[in-house]
Amino acid sequence: MRGPWRATLALALHIGFFAVPLCSVLGLLLIAAYTVRLDFGGGVRAGLAAVVVAVMFGIGLRTVLRRRERPRGVELTRGAQPKVWKMVDSICSGSGAAAPDAVRVTSQPTARLREDTALLGLKVRSRHLEIGLPLIAGLSTSELRAVAARELGRTVGAGKFVVLADRIDTSVRRTATGLTGGPVKWLFTGYARTYSAVAAGVGDKLWFGADTIAVKAAGKRAAVTSLRKMKAVEFGWRDYAEQYLSMATKVEHTPDLLLGFRAFMDHPERKPQLAERVKESLAEERDVHPSTRERVEAMKRLRGGDREPEEAPAFALLREPRKSVPELEDRLLVDGLGPRLPWPDLARKAGAAEVARQAGLLSSAVQQSGLECPPAIGGVLAAIHRGEGADLINPVLNPGLSPELVDEAAVDTLTELLGGAVVDALVCAGRAQHELDWAGESVVRLSGGRPLDPDRLVRPAVADPRLVPGLHRALVDLGVPLQHSREPVAEPEPSVSGIVSPVQYAGERYDLLVTDRGLVFLPSSASTARRLLAGASARMWQSELEELDELMVAPVDRLRDRDGAQWVDSRDVAATTLVQDRSGWSLKLELYLDDASSSTVRSDAVVHGEDDVAELEVRSTADTDERGDPYSGLDELMGARMRVDDRREPSDE
Repeated sequence: MRGPWRATLALALHIGFFAVPLCSVLGLLLIAAYTVRLDFGGGVRAGLAAVVVAVMFGIGLRTVLRRRERPRGVELTRGAQPKVWKMVDSICSGSGAAAPDAVRVTSQPTARLREDTALLGLKVRSRHLEIGLPLIAGLSTSELRAVAARELGRTVGAGKFVVLADRIDTSVRRTATGLTGGPVKWLFTGYARTYSAVAAGVGDKLWFGADTIAVKAAGKRAAVTSLRKMKAVEFGWRDYAEQYLSMATKVEHTPDLLLGFRAFMDHPERKPQLAERVKESLAEERDVHPSTRERVEAMKRLRGGDREPEEAPAFALLREPRKSVPELEDRLLVDGLGPRLPWPDLARKAGAAEVARQAGLLSSAVQQSGLECPPAIGGVLAAIHRGEGADLINPVLNPGLSPELVDEAAVDTLTELLGGAVVDALVCAGRAQHELDWAGESVVRLSGGRPLDPDRLVRPAVADPRLVPGLHRALVDLGVPLQHSREPVAEPEPSVSGIVSPVQYAGERYDLLVTDRGLVFLPSSASTARRLLAGASARMWQSELEELDELMVAPVDRLRDRDGAQWVDSRDVAATTLVQDRSGWSLKLELYLDDASSSTVRSDAVVHGEDDVAELEVRSTADTDERGDPYSGLDELMGARMRVDDRREPSDE
């Protein structure tokens, strides 16, 4: 069953969602009114039942219906940005779509017409067209027009019933996702799945209709390229944030975000790379209906729409972009980062900060290794020449590494830190600096203009200590001060990857926090009775979630200082076994607990064995819940030291 018939059935189901409770209450009231004439006591009981049912339905509906879709981002008013509104108005007049109540710019690389509805989509309160700031940087004027037309066109791209059924589906899914727990969430999630199953495929026709409107508004070429380019912008923005925006946070300066992203996307090496990733992504699309390929083919078959696209960047639609773009950036993305700095200067400063950090890490490794070795570059070279490179770098290696990977990791890590120290020495001596490169990492360039690859310079001698004298001569020729060193850097603050609450630890209930440095056990305030009440009360459940959210962002060192807190340091773990069965899981940790260990665990929580190895066991409970991603964090923390024993599947015997 397709099209309007499926939409009609979905609407009937949704109307029934409201009608059934109302009819149930009215039926009980009629029964009470009829029964009271024959049996006054029975009629009163029926009336009380009607009141109880009405209250239960009322509480449930109020929980579901009170959710509102709040606007996001920064609003672009008509007076401030007339060109943007002129584009929106022309799209609406040409397609018959209702004009949005507001146009807003968000920080996400997407565009969306966000509708705040009543009665789970039956009535529209307000519409907000949201356009991502990365799209304004990465798309042309015509492509942005096609994107906006596609979003607005979804409200008129098919019959009214189809549009309404699709809007209800969006509202129902969003509401089910936003509910915090309890019986209301359980019941409504079941209804959401049923509605989505009935309304499956209704939105397909909307996409084809919206694409038709995009072709009419911006031309066939712009409509087609905008689909692919939005995917490229999504990939590009992610890479841009990881590789370049992270520089801004390190040095606490504000860059020119949109101009930088435009340069990033337009780089001759980036363009083909992103195009290939988009091609692979579209080829791997699964369970996407209609697929991007189907939509592109449908647009190509449309008649007309052969308009010449406008290739000007989309931010040209903004009034006074030199002023308005930085204002948008400040309000959306970089609040509190500090004064603006051009990208070349920012890259230079961030590069210098990174190699200084690497030099500090090298000093920390030397200090913790216990070797008779000064932390200066010359001292490290002497230690490598004596064959002590692996012992020197061992303190900063991941203790969860597989034994067969330790030697390779030691070479890689020592090469990275020693190479960073060499560059740091050159930067401090004014003989080198970092140069921005939109194709990848910043290039280290010597004062004479020649590029320097520290990895290529240092790695051969780190891998083969016999080559250290040659490296020594090369460093002297470059003017590297061999006495250069940095103060050891402090160990970074542990970060929480996830929480398991509660678990059984030493016969009591604790919250388990998995960090990138170890495990924290905190006495749990979540008793069994409280958890049962939380399951029946959305407000109490919300309180539970807020407490766990506070633990997720609290400084780990402060949590470790709490009364009753226990700490298992990753460096003290010899082996870990995670046993999974149908009743839950248990985690067995083999720990080295001696005078050199950093762990603080209850004496009654461990069983001491041979070779100074103690065993600690933690078990899940019947009401164990998770926040974040604790199991992936545990796997990353323990690495090769963890073995998983899955007993949930029955044996073949």
